Amino acid sequence: MLIRNSIKLLAPALLAAVVVPLVVAAPTTAEACGGTFCDAGPQVMPVDQTGESIIFWIDETGSEPYTEAHIQIQYEGDAERFAWIIPVLEVPEVLVGSQALFDNVLQATVPTFTINTTSIGDCGGSTGLACATAESSEIDFADDGGGTGLTGGDTDGPEILDRGFAGAFEYVVLTGDNIAEITDWLDQAGYAQDPDAPPILEEYLQEGFVFVAVKLASGAGVDEIHPLGIRYPGVEPCIPIRLTRIAAVDDMAIRAFFLGNERAAPQNWPHVEINHSRFDWVNGPSTTYNEVVSLAIDEAGGRAFITEYAGTDAIVSTSGVFDPQWDPAAFENAELLTFIDLLVSRGLMSCTDGECTFAHPQLEVLLNIYLPAPSGVNAHEFWSCLECFQDQIDLTAWDAQPGFAADFQTRIVGPGQHALDMLDDATQLTRLFTLISPHEMIEDPLFHPAGGVPTVDNNISATRVNDCDGGPSYFELPDGRTVALTNGGTMPELDDNPAALRIERVPMMGPPQVELDNAATIDATLSAWNDSQLTGPGPGCSIERLGLQGLFGLLGIFGIAWFNRRPKSVL
Repeated sequence: MLIRNSIKLLAPALLAAVVVPLVVAAPTTAEACGGTFCDAGPQVMPVDQTGESIIFWIDETGSEPYTEAHIQIQYEGDAERFAWIIPVLEVPEVLVGSQALFDNVLQATVPTFTINTTSIGDCGGSTGLACATAESSEIDFADDGGGTGLTGGDTDGPEILDRGFAGAFEYVVLTGDNIAEITDWLDQAGYAQDPDAPPILEEYLQEGFVFVAVKLASGAGVDEIHPLGIRYPGVEPCIPIRLTRIAAVDDMAIRAFFLGNERAAPQNWPHVEINHSRFDWVNGPSTTYNEVVSLAIDEAGGRAFITEYAGTDAIVSTSGVFDPQWDPAAFENAELLTFIDLLVSRGLMSCTDGECTFAHPQLEVLLNIYLPAPSGVNAHEFWSCLECFQDQIDLTAWDAQPGFAADFQTRIVGPGQHALDMLDDATQLTRLFTLISPHEMIEDPLFHPAGGVPTVDNNISATRVNDCDGGPSYFELPDGRTVALTNGGTMPELDDNPAALRIERVPMMGPPQVELDNAATIDATLSAWNDSQLTGPGPGCSIERLGLQGLFGLLGIFGIAWFNRRPKSVL
């Protein structure tokens, strides 16, 4: 059931997530046994920028609450072909978003796996086993006098509810009596229609939605694309994946971040906890991460989210988001030949040996507009030495330079200050993740705050235990379970081992309502596998770590002499 204070957003369909192996840790000589750890250290999953990423902020600072949805836009192609339709239940305020905020949130919350290694048994002080054997892992919005229905009072076309600019974008908010009015307007405006779109748009129109049509402003290039924000009343975020399915790919990644005062959870989709024993801890969890997540979601019916982080938002760095030195007034009457020096003095850029770096991705965009490099000259070399190319400077572009300060405020300072306001207001950050294919995009996910639900750490640690006395190597997993490796030192492929530890529904208050708990099945599967690897162990093999069932079986064989050996840890 839809709630009037919700919003549906269509983010562009992008490439499926790519799994990249983590960094390989260099082998380290094992010391004599006795508890020496040879840690590989944090092994961070690559920050995957593919798919859709949306940051929701629940703003409760005013007399009534608002939700802002900031959408990261990724697009490759011709600028004039970029167009985007967003279904919305209310006429929203359209904002410029902060790419730096997305970068920092993604970096702070990416799953991080730490794989430690230890040896047990009598290693004899020799080189023993290598300690680190695990590897890390087109629309024309101009006023039209030709009767195309772009004006609000035209009964032969859609009603225009709002229009304006947001950074590099133009936007129009429109509605109509029927979907034909909307699609006819899009056709006349040069929008490339998909034959599957009208029925889906009709669903949204019948549900009371209006549409925000967005394009790049005249003359803007694809390099100017930046995140876009939609602000609307209410506190129920939602992602409109029904329309996304037209251009989506199989197993498309969707990351939804929530800044607020409570952890967020899916309202109408299940929530899944992952079975850690399904990851490939030998070659690095990132090598199988998306595969395991996809399998777990399939076990929940194909539409579900996992929580990759839930906790304080203080982990998000503000570096590159905003700096008090970024004062637009400082650039209003700047001199041409000292302009770059002024930017450098404000910490916005630096140039060395003909290469420049920028504190904000939109700064290079603005320089290309107001101080473009002469034809055939490398832009960074040009900005590094304006005097060297003084006679070739495009003075027409520079004459528009007073506009730099305004664009600097709109694209860099304003979004940066607002991003800091969002982080300052919120206390909690949640990162939800899913992989979904087009045929599964039949229900838009809604989200709500979930009070009382525990935090989720994105730092996950496991330990590989190598037995110097000839026993099997195994992993102690973060949930306390253990799994023995094969004789070849690889993770086992166990047919009866589900990818989902638990499938549940998370209410607004109270504990999750478990729909399927696979803990007993996982325990039984791992116990049977671990026991099968313990046949013929060496005399000093410390297999007590591999499960109580296997331990009691060996006690029956070896008798009380087993107790003469002090275990390294107690289960």
